[in-house]
Amino acid sequence: MHPELQKLVSAAKLSPSDAAKIDALQPGAVCQHKSWGLGKIAEWDLLGDRVIIDFETKAGHPMKLSFAAESLVPLPAEHILAMRVADPDSLKAMSRDKLVELALKSSGNTLSIDDLEKLLTPKIVSSSDFKKWWEAAKKDLKSCRHIVVPARRSDPITMRTLDEKPGAIMVKDLLGARDLKGKLNALAAVMKDLDLFENAADELSQVFSDISETVKKSWRLNLKDSLQLLLHRDELAEAAKATLAGDSLGVHDIVREARPQISEVVNSLSVSSLGRLYRSFPKAFPDGAWIKEALAHLTRTGGRAVSEITAVLDENDQLDVLAEFLRKAVRNRTLSTDLLIWICKERKGLAASVFDMDLGNAILGALEDDHVAGGPKRTGRLSDAFAEDRTLLGEMVADADDEELRLLARRILATPVFDELTKRSLMGKIIKARPEMERLMEENEAARKDEALIVSWESLEAKKKELDDIINVKIPQNKRDIQIAREYGDLRENFEYKSAKQQQAVLLRLQNKYERELRHAQGTDFTGVAGDRVAVGTIVTIQDLPDGPSETFTILGAWDSEPEKGIVSYLSESARALIGKTTGDEAELPADTTQGSRKVKILSVRAFKS
Repeated sequence: MHPELQKLVSAAKLSPSDAAKIDALQPGAVCQHKSWGLGKIAEWDLLGDRVIIDFETKAGHPMKLSFAAESLVPLPAEHILAMRVADPDSLKAMSRDKLVELALKSSGNTLSIDDLEKLLTPKIVSSSDFKKWWEAAKKDLKSCRHIVVPARRSDPITMRTLDEKPGAIMVKDLLGARDLKGKLNALAAVMKDLDLFENAADELSQVFSDISETVKKSWRLNLKDSLQLLLHRDELAEAAKATLAGDSLGVHDIVREARPQISEVVNSLSVSSLGRLYRSFPKAFPDGAWIKEALAHLTRTGGRAVSEITAVLDENDQLDVLAEFLRKAVRNRTLSTDLLIWICKERKGLAASVFDMDLGNAILGALEDDHVAGGPKRTGRLSDAFAEDRTLLGEMVADADDEELRLLARRILATPVFDELTKRSLMGKIIKARPEMERLMEENEAARKDEALIVSWESLEAKKKELDDIINVKIPQNKRDIQIAREYGDLRENFEYKSAKQQQAVLLRLQNKYERELRHAQGTDFTGVAGDRVAVGTIVTIQDLPDGPSETFTILGAWDSEPEKGIVSYLSESARALIGKTTGDEAELPADTTQGSRKVKILSVRAFKS
């Protein structure tokens, strides 16, 4: 103890305990006060019973010896705060990783990012630069294996003791995590620093067992995180070249048990996890049942899952099954936007067998349905792919026959989905691939203006009634629904209002569509048809060649189609192939159930009304 302090103790002017504390606060020492923060002891005035402290916010502050002993905490010279006061320049010159390490040593080896920011700003790092500084520091710390940088800002930075193996610490952290999120974070840390394990396969065996048991207990309550944990466990086991215990819970076990909910969680998984998930299907659904299950997922999941599912089908030699599924889906117009985009991207790969004109019509159908539905656009990426891909449309029409191409071109020119500039661009791509089709531009412009839509009087009246119901019943009711919904409060969070507004957009688009169709409709009762050639208003009997079955159907107006009764629209592909032909002529019709066409002979033609 300092001799002068000893004299004060001997004279009973200072207690021994206070004297010992003041002895640690000699001039030059850095201290901390609960209210006034950091300070440096400027001088002692022992005869005057006081010390003088230069606080960061208040220089030359006097304080009674007993009060100073009670309220001031001396800081070791190597503490980051002591250095911030006594030698800030040395801290500024220090590398980022060493500065973080010093901060951790000064804080008991654990420190939040917010607390680190308080230690360094604004004296060492300016407040405006801290975010950039910390991003750079994280990169520097990747080589510091004893310092663990958290994945989330809310988690602390920690420093491992050098006498404990890093692998053992990480295993302890994972086993000690109480919830699925905690185990996922701990597992990510293990994956990141797997090279720190001396014998990963053996050291992680307890981790693999723990994860298996955890998922067994929790997957019914939290399927998403449980599945994620199991998938990452398998990824880690593969990286560590470890063999899981025979009784370990497998991904296929969860997939089989949680079958109805699996498609709901797949979009939250990473690409690598998706592949691992779908590769478990053959084991989850044995005896070929997995194929049907995988195909069902194609229509339920998003774009990343589509690629992984098709890859698994290809890996298991099921490309023919995939192709047949896609062909049927194209014909039935049941493909999702993601699947249509995938087919376009894979047109020279896995989807080559279904990349044809029918796909073009399916894409236009999806775009037009979305356009009529109104609301937020769901087909934006598909529209961009179809309109902006430089070679897509040209490759699609390269091998099409003239009539197929004519129909697609007319549909493009008539669709409300694209503006006139885009339509001309699309036609330009078709003409580039098929120069002989250049005349279609002029022909179809005239056809759009002059061609009437032939409809029966019955279907015309039915369409008018539908339009009348939209205008006089549904739209007024929708307006009332909007007014009522407004009264529910904040429109930004008002579900009823948003729903009513979306319905309004649908109704207005339908009104516009029906009115446009009715303007071009020409009613008829189909009388006066000669019946010597196939035309609108005739009954045709055909036979599949060479000696197949025969069938009879009636060709009527655009809105009269009833396939189950043998009535087809004159706009259908089958009717277009027959119109103008007479008894004894042959024609090629689209196949009913397979890709391609069928050759038929016309056995008889007669007028619908004689």
